[in-house]
Amino acid sequence: MDREALIRNIQRAIQTERDGNLYYMRAAEATKDSKAEAMFNQLARDELYHINVLEDFYSDLLQNVPGERVEGFPIFEDRKKELGGAMPEFGNDYEVLQKALSDEIEARDYYRKKAGQFEEIKAKDLFLDLAEMEEGHVRLLQAEIDFLEKTGFYFDHMEFDVEGEKG
Repeated sequence: MDREALIRNIQRAIQTERDGNLYYMRAAEATKDSKAEAMFNQLARDELYHINVLEDFYSDLLQNVPGERVEGFPIFEDRKKELGGAMPEFGNDYEVLQKALSDEIEARDYYRKKAGQFEEIKAKDLFLDLAEMEEGHVRLLQAEIDFLEKTGFYFDHMEFDVEGEKG
C-alpha cells in the first residue's frame, strides 16, 4: 500500500475512533446503571487513547503535510445518525451493548484486514495493535452481554455447568 493510502487509512481510523468515543460518551450519559456508565466511560477513554496512538503515528508520518477532513470508516455509520443532534434514544443497556459489540467486532476485523495490506512494519504493527485493543473491547462487551443473558459464562469462562458444579 502506498504512502497516500496509508495516510488516508490513518485519517479514517482517527475519525472512526472519534465516532466511537462520542458513541460511548453518549451511552454513558443515557444509561441509568452506574456500573454501565463506568464501563461506557472507560470505553470512551480507550477510544481517546486509540486516537492519541493514531495521531502520533500520523504526525510522524506526515511531518508538515496538511491533512484534510475525512469521514470515518463505515463501522459507526448507523450510530452517527443516532448521535447527530439531540440525545439519541438508546433503548436499554442490552441493546446498546449489542450495537457496541457489533461495531467493535467490525473495527477489530477491519484493523486486522488493513494490517495484512501494509508492507511497512510500523504501519502493520499499528493496525495489529489496534485490532488487539478492539479485541479487548469485544471481550469486555461480550462478558457484559453474557452476564445480562445469564449464560453462565463470564469472560469466556463457565461459572457453572448444567449440573450446578462450579467451572
